[in-house]
Amino acid sequence: MPAGEYRGREPMERKLRSICALFCFFAAVFFAPAPATSASAPAKVTIHVPSKSLSVMPYYFGTDKGFFAAEQIEPQLVMMAPPTAIAALVAGELDFSSTTGAATSAIMRGLPTRRMFYVQQDPAHVLLAQPEIKSIQELTGKAIGVTALTDAVGMSAKVILKGNGIDTSRVTLLAMQVTDNNIKAFETRKIAATLLAPPYAQELEARGYRRLAEARTYAPLSFIGLVTTIENAKKSPHKVLGVVAGLYRTMTYMLDPANRKEVVQYVAGYHKLDPALAEKAFTAQIPAYSKDGRKPRAAVEKEIEIYRESLKIAKTFTPDDLEDMSFLGKVQSR
Repeated sequence: MPAGEYRGREPMERKLRSICALFCFFAAVFFAPAPATSASAPAKVTIHVPSKSLSVMPYYFGTDKGFFAAEQIEPQLVMMAPPTAIAALVAGELDFSSTTGAATSAIMRGLPTRRMFYVQQDPAHVLLAQPEIKSIQELTGKAIGVTALTDAVGMSAKVILKGNGIDTSRVTLLAMQVTDNNIKAFETRKIAATLLAPPYAQELEARGYRRLAEARTYAPLSFIGLVTTIENAKKSPHKVLGVVAGLYRTMTYMLDPANRKEVVQYVAGYHKLDPALAEKAFTAQIPAYSKDGRKPRAAVEKEIEIYRESLKIAKTFTPDDLEDMSFLGKVQSR
């Protein structure tokens, strides 16, 4: 080949190589698969909790054990008063609430929320009084602290009083918003009595405060579970399914006798309790937990009547108006 012809082709080959390189670069950018980390990033969800009691502990324990992460869920637990939480839930400021009681009051007043899971099927709360008060009748004319008047704590207080022949109008029920406020008011004697869940009830009883009644004796009210809006269940079913699955994993693990020692150690460490007191508190809590995330239909029907009577609601309701167990069904059929 003549030298002049070769020199003429050389720039052309360089141009072709440059064009090919650019084509390969853009092909790699536009057609490359998305990074695996973005596809597997957990969904952040905000969940309301009313306290750090053992009733609510499955949310903390499940998060620390990685049961929610295994379902691609990253819970962000927010503490606030139950009625405030339900209002925030309906407004879209929260994804979920754990308070089934306040949600029931909301449903009966027309708000579109549903129970998705039961952490508890029965109450674990105890009515505690100042040491000098020896009977429920002595609470007449005195103040009882509850988290809210329309949640399961407030409802339980009313049922206990009525069950002991006391007109609820003769007792002052004070809405303290969160459990910590209840305890402070009780310890400073601003209230005569309060309803508390384990381990707080066992701690205060060990210090000399008097146990007057157990809420489960009077009514099968639900305190803690998982609640969301109908709209959220439709728009973000993957989040609902993930949280339900995380709770189911957590409860299955916590209630397995083989894991009891670990769970009690967690209770002791989390609440800074003596191991014996942690064991006592967890033993008191266990009967209240739901074994499968559900609650017997007859118990829910009884619960509905208690709320209707207390709230003076004429409209009738069935458990189907309160619950949506379809997501739990999917988890259990895996």
